[in-house]
Amino acid sequence: MATEPQGPDGQGTAARILSNFNPEDAEQMLEQGREAVDQALNTAAEFIKERPIVCLAGALALGYLIGKIASR
Repeated sequence: MATEPQGPDGQGTAARILSNFNPEDAEQMLEQGREAVDQALNTAAEFIKERPIVCLAGALALGYLIGKIASR
């Protein structure tokens, strides 16, 4: 069974991370992650609205390739 290497203070990496844990920082990082996901979804939606034929062709091509790979 593998053990986690310990630093000079006798704590492992996980213990050091948890000792510095700040709930407010975690909440801020979570909010930034949500905003990034929302922005990515909005960008993708705009691209699809502007170029529906290109997106449909890409989806068909990707589905075809996945089907070929999966049938092997």
